[in-house]
Amino acid sequence: MQLGRVIGSVVSMRKVGNLKGLTLLVVDYLDENLKSKNKSVVCTDTVSAGEGDLVIMCSSSSARITETTENACTDNSIVGIVDSIYSNNSYLLQNNVVRKS
Repeated sequence: MQLGRVIGSVVSMRKVGNLKGLTLLVVDYLDENLKSKNKSVVCTDTVSAGEGDLVIMCSSSSARITETTENACTDNSIVGIVDSIYSNNSYLLQNNVVRKS
């Protein structure tokens, strides 16, 4: 699994049958300090994430294990919206807001 931030959406007028009705979002990969890795990916959204949300993504065959993406041709899925990250006795992120060091 990987952390990312939703930075946009993809609109597609035509999709293969098993992608119809699924929302596609553009997600920027983040490092352990929640800084951009300057790499983004299109993900199938399974949790109704929105622009700016910090999310948990999974890829490869794991991306197709959710109820929403079963049998879908996707390699990346958003499987969670992050509320907080606690590490080394302090919050790195709380209520989806990055804490300043």
